[in-house]
Amino acid sequence: MVITKDIKYIGVNDRKIDLFEGQYHVPNGMAYNSYAILDDKIAIMDTVDAGFTHEWLDNIRDVLGGRSPDYLIVQHMEPDHSANIVNFLKAYPEAQVVSSVKAFVMMKNFFGTDFADRQIVVGEGDTLTLGRHTLTFVTAPMVHWPEVIVT
Repeated sequence: MVITKDIKYIGVNDRKIDLFEGQYHVPNGMAYNSYAILDDKIAIMDTVDAGFTHEWLDNIRDVLGGRSPDYLIVQHMEPDHSANIVNFLKAYPEAQVVSSVKAFVMMKNFFGTDFADRQIVVGEGDTLTLGRHTLTFVTAPMVHWPEVIVT
């Protein structure tokens, strides 16, 4: 799905789930949102639930036109947002991970590594320039979980 000429939706839909977070009825299923920002540098925004690894990686490949992403922006570590960090980094070994310091601590707990050789730590007001697009990071601790950032 095209959001703008430079921003593409690469998320997936889970039509089989009936309860969000085990308690909220979702009769139409869930969307696991992820986006690609295509510029001089390419940023992938979040991953998706583990049950949709191949579909999500295919969606990325389809929008990249033979290019490789430069960054994976991790805004939240709950598994429906972050389950495919390792799979993404295996598929794109040159990509760097951009996230909050708290998220990198959680990655170490979740995956056994914090990707120290590939991490870019961002905090309140930090920016990342992709070319025409400049991403600005805002911390939002405890909006949902303690490590949340918005971009």
